[in-house]
Amino acid sequence: MQESLFQLRGDFKAKVSKLNDYLWASGLKDPVSRVQQLSYLFFLKMLEEQDVSREQEAKLTGQKHTSIYKGENEKYRWSSWIHRSGRDLYNFLRDEVFPFMENLNTGHESAQLIFQSARLLIPDEIVLRNVLDIVDGIRFTDLDADVKGDLYEDLLNQIQAAGELGQFRTPRHIIRAIVALVNPQVGQTIYDPAVGTGGFLLASYDWIRLQNSDPKNIKEENGIRRGPGDKLSPTQWEFLNSETFYGQDVDPDMVRIAVMNLFLHGIENSNIKRKDTVAGSETDDDLRQFDIILTNPPFAGKIDKERIKKSLPVKSTDTTVLFLGHLIDSLKTNGKAGMIVNEGLLFGRNRDNVEIRKYLLDKTELKAVVSLPQGVFNPYAGVKTSFLIFENNGKKTDKVWFYEVENDGLSKGTQRKPIDKNDLPHLLERWEQIKKNRAAQSEASAKDWTAERKVIEENDYILSASAYKPGIGGGGEEHREPKEILKEIEGLEIELENQKNKIKELLK
Repeated sequence: MQESLFQLRGDFKAKVSKLNDYLWASGLKDPVSRVQQLSYLFFLKMLEEQDVSREQEAKLTGQKHTSIYKGENEKYRWSSWIHRSGRDLYNFLRDEVFPFMENLNTGHESAQLIFQSARLLIPDEIVLRNVLDIVDGIRFTDLDADVKGDLYEDLLNQIQAAGELGQFRTPRHIIRAIVALVNPQVGQTIYDPAVGTGGFLLASYDWIRLQNSDPKNIKEENGIRRGPGDKLSPTQWEFLNSETFYGQDVDPDMVRIAVMNLFLHGIENSNIKRKDTVAGSETDDDLRQFDIILTNPPFAGKIDKERIKKSLPVKSTDTTVLFLGHLIDSLKTNGKAGMIVNEGLLFGRNRDNVEIRKYLLDKTELKAVVSLPQGVFNPYAGVKTSFLIFENNGKKTDKVWFYEVENDGLSKGTQRKPIDKNDLPHLLERWEQIKKNRAAQSEASAKDWTAERKVIEENDYILSASAYKPGIGGGGEEHREPKEILKEIEGLEIELENQKNKIKELLK
């Protein structure tokens, strides 16, 4: 009797957790390295399963299938080398299988990206043998893409929970809220210029499938609704798989993880690459435009002015300013964007901050500024953040809608435990009301309010929500609660101390 999906999922989750713990105990303390090594092995096992499955399909349909393991490449098939042992196994995997994957020229761009300059870091043949035995017991074809993808995210979450990968991961509930507000559609191109582990792209993929599913096939788990996308046509599925998702990241390790994450979720041909979005030499790709852009760029990055890309509209040593300029210029006509920003960008009075805010209001229609509560990124960063929603529809911004999220469903301490208070559902509900009746923007409430452009201009283009909150700022100077400012300073001090400690460790 075939195992239930629940059993398979639990078995896979247990194996992933065991592999992560085992690699840590064997000396791989760096979390990114552990994820990488598992990604390599998962991909090698899945690739053969996929090849066998397509060969079987070809026999049933009469279509032709050319195996990547054809002829002399047969020796690179997982089942051909998995029974080797000792140093022979270790050397073959390191010196022959990895280079074979990196040099595949059969249209497997995902394989090439994952294995680009890949190195086998598992310390010795005994550890490798034990790890391979666990992976060999996983049948990836028995698990659907959502399960495989969710369990890979579980692996990333385990590492995040250990305080090791938090700087790379945006909270998924915040991502889902931003995606819902931007509302990407099938047929649109979707881009993240600081892709990290691929969270924004995957949330967009889930959103598009949900919007194109029969209601009776939509399921809810842990408060998250998902649909299979059963109303999508074959042509739409092909576009979704091969021509929808684009991303780049300066960190090659993150690129590998993002590609693997999307692959496990069923997106086999994502367009992810290693690239510095705001610095270095420029190519035609830097001028490409997209329908949807969603991102959370680095909070505190700094860059040498001579390395800034010439096409960026505002030159600044603050990478957040550079990323915002890149987003504005990379939107197609009628394109929409959602971007998380450091709150300092919204109220800073230095030339670069004022200039980029003016550029944003002149070149796009800024639809919303959503203030997030202090502690959203705890325990990894204490900086106060907001996110922007804007559209390149040929209009300048004439007024801005502000919403203040006081609670996001999690506690504000370092542990971020679930609580009953959550403003995100009300945010989405209010957004839908406003879309139906733009005039409703003028009706201020305890949670949301608007400010006219003239008032914003007179206030140095400040876009911090609290600057215009009725009874606090109201259209003049920005006033923030002293306790809020103190919390932000304390968070920045903690973040600075963490960075100093990391630098000290590197210098040892």
